[in-house]
Amino acid sequence: MLKSLHVQNFALIDDLDMTFNRGLSALTGETGAGKSIILESLNLLFGKRSDAQMIRHGEKKAVVSGLFDVPKTIQDQFDLTESIEVEREIDRSGRHQIKLNGEITTLSRIKDVMQTIGFIHSQQETMTLFDRSYYVTFIDQMNPEETEKLRNSYLFMREAYLDLSRKDQKLKEKKKESLEMADFYRFQIDELKKLNLKPHEKVELEDKVEKMRHHDKILQQLREANQIFSEDVLPIDLVYQAHRAIEKIASLDPTYQEICDRLSAAYYELDDVKSLLFTQLHDLDFDEETFNYMQERIHTIENMEQKYHRFNDELITYFEEIESNYQLITDYDHYIEQSAQKVKESYEKAYQAGLKLHDFRVKLAKKLEKEILNQLKDLDLDKASFEVNFDAIDADAELLESGLDQVEFLISLNEGEPIKPLSKVASGGERARFMFALRAIDAIQNARSLLILDEIDIGISGKTAAKVARKMVELSSMLQLIVITHLPQVAARANHHYDIMKIKEDDRMVTRIKYLNDTERIQSIALMLSDEKLSTYAIEQAKMLLEK
Repeated sequence: MLKSLHVQNFALIDDLDMTFNRGLSALTGETGAGKSIILESLNLLFGKRSDAQMIRHGEKKAVVSGLFDVPKTIQDQFDLTESIEVEREIDRSGRHQIKLNGEITTLSRIKDVMQTIGFIHSQQETMTLFDRSYYVTFIDQMNPEETEKLRNSYLFMREAYLDLSRKDQKLKEKKKESLEMADFYRFQIDELKKLNLKPHEKVELEDKVEKMRHHDKILQQLREANQIFSEDVLPIDLVYQAHRAIEKIASLDPTYQEICDRLSAAYYELDDVKSLLFTQLHDLDFDEETFNYMQERIHTIENMEQKYHRFNDELITYFEEIESNYQLITDYDHYIEQSAQKVKESYEKAYQAGLKLHDFRVKLAKKLEKEILNQLKDLDLDKASFEVNFDAIDADAELLESGLDQVEFLISLNEGEPIKPLSKVASGGERARFMFALRAIDAIQNARSLLILDEIDIGISGKTAAKVARKMVELSSMLQLIVITHLPQVAARANHHYDIMKIKEDDRMVTRIKYLNDTERIQSIALMLSDEKLSTYAIEQAKMLLEK
């Protein structure tokens, strides 16, 4: 429930503090007094996006904060304390801050937390009853947790289908474009295939050519090194003799053993070098024909690199790509057929997931029908009939974001009248009561602790208004109910009555709110019953309403 609200520099509000209690709270006031501003400030606490234009003229920032009691189940779900403070700060520079218990948080987290605590109904939402695309959301509210699981599964399959469909369309478009490229690709493929390029080939050839350019120098140095190993007294023999000498005393000292081991290793290393020098000298050869071929090959590769603006290995990759493209072009029908089959299979998976969601909604709709009729009986519509009608689902139904369902709410508000679409037969007051019934069901079904209604009783009067007020009192025994109303019957039945007014201070209009005592409530309700001037009759009527 909402315990308190603080609003500063927001629209016509300069500095406002409100304390709220359990039960039914009525907010009344003349049109334009600022009721909608207070509702807008509350919407910010429920995660609505902020607007810098709502900052009071002449101020740099606006601040809205609210203190809420949190039900135990929500405490555990979101790791929260018994009470939380939500704060929104709107800055003209664009530095908007959102805080939860003094710590900066995200808008999505605030939305997740607050939608479990309560719900705000605005006047505009009643207009959704004219749009049947919204009807599935009212059905889903009967079990949002299970519905969300099924819908998420469906949306996952739907996105996979849409992705494959987009690729299939591109494939068809690409076929047309690529057919024009077939000859060009064929020329490049033949040219690159004839080149028969190998990975790193150019670098390896350049290394070999560079070595052959220094053939004479390499030959001379190899001979010189090999000559040393051909002397009568070789360094390797001296190392061996030294090793033999130290070997005889190696066991007497670890240092001697180390010297012995290192001399042995040096001997074998030198012996290996000797063999390697001999092999290199023996194998060294210069073939002018091979040398010329490698130079020409390097030149050919460089020309291709310049022509295609790609290096050696990039040319190989490019060749593979265009060969694949060419194969695709010459066998497009096969690829398109495969793609179409994948799209079909993907659609079927999404369709089946949509049917599961549909079947669950049908069950929820039956429950909604029963609950709506129960609520309408208490709202002076006891003769109403109501049905949820699902359009037949075709085998090739469109995969909508909401699912496969197209729903119509059919209602009869008078005994003996056939049921017809809600949007066509209900008056303003009847639609208001129907929406009140939906909001009441949602609040009870999902165990919300707070419900805020903005003039949901519009278009209602007389004994119907009294029944709506009675229903609000009944609902407020289960949760905190805050209503913005113009009905004196509702204001009189409220546990708490606030009057919102617009007054002039320091040559500027500001919105003020006042918690009314018993005497003030009589006057406020009497004004709601009067035309222009407060009459004695209206005062007596107000007293009678308050005494009921």
